[in-house]
Amino acid sequence: MSAITVAKKDFRDAIRSRVLIGLTVLFALFTVGGAALASWLSELSDDASAQSTIELVLTLQAPAGFLVPIIALIVGYGAIAGERESGSLKFLLGLPHRRRDVVLGKVLGRTGVVAVSIFVGFTIGLLGLFAFVGSVSLTDYVAFTAVTILFGLVYVAIGVGLSAMTRSTTRAAVGALSVVILFKVLWGTAGTILLYAIEGTFLMESPPDWYLVYNAVSPDAAYGSAIGAVLSRSDPTLASAYDISSLPLVAEPWFGFVILAIWAAVPIGLGLWRFDYVDL
Repeated sequence: MSAITVAKKDFRDAIRSRVLIGLTVLFALFTVGGAALASWLSELSDDASAQSTIELVLTLQAPAGFLVPIIALIVGYGAIAGERESGSLKFLLGLPHRRRDVVLGKVLGRTGVVAVSIFVGFTIGLLGLFAFVGSVSLTDYVAFTAVTILFGLVYVAIGVGLSAMTRSTTRAAVGALSVVILFKVLWGTAGTILLYAIEGTFLMESPPDWYLVYNAVSPDAAYGSAIGAVLSRSDPTLASAYDISSLPLVAEPWFGFVILAIWAAVPIGLGLWRFDYVDL
């Protein structure tokens, strides 16, 4: 229960610092803005189906895939490194908390901050959905919200893992920025270069299995796969991107949840391993 105690303290600190309020407002504005954009696009295209909840979710997925990782990394990267710099970490470990409790508690507490802000913000955003879209499928909307919270957990875990492995918030911030650059810029570029180097072309109607697997294993791609799985839609998945019916196991939509779990577990494990051996 010690990790839960650390998590509760972290969550209360976020409320006192108004971080939770700020993030909640941000996600509410994001959802209402997405609903307005979806409504505007549907008016331009005269396509009534674009006003469905699923179409709205697909409209929100890309900006959520960019916004959530950045916010989660900002929330997570200073979790341990910040307390190490201020000296409060020694006090925290002077209480009946093991280092493992501190790392896991920080992950839970910071995830709670991100999760509550997403949930409350998206709930407030429902007003915008009803105003601009007219009708909402609560089942699809809740499913999208739940997967987005899971996605936030992954990046919080990465941020806290980096924080546990570094001695300063500066290094942790550089690590968090590197993660953003890796998955938002370098991952896709490296895959395209590899495809050309191995296959001799960029344009393929049916890419090789290794390329499909490569494109499926990033947390961002897994987020899209998981959304496609819960909504029973192929739109955000590799199957629709390449118009193919047969995918490798790793690239199947439901496997996105497995990949997200791995991306959450590995940084926590590495952070725990490193944090156990460092001097404070």
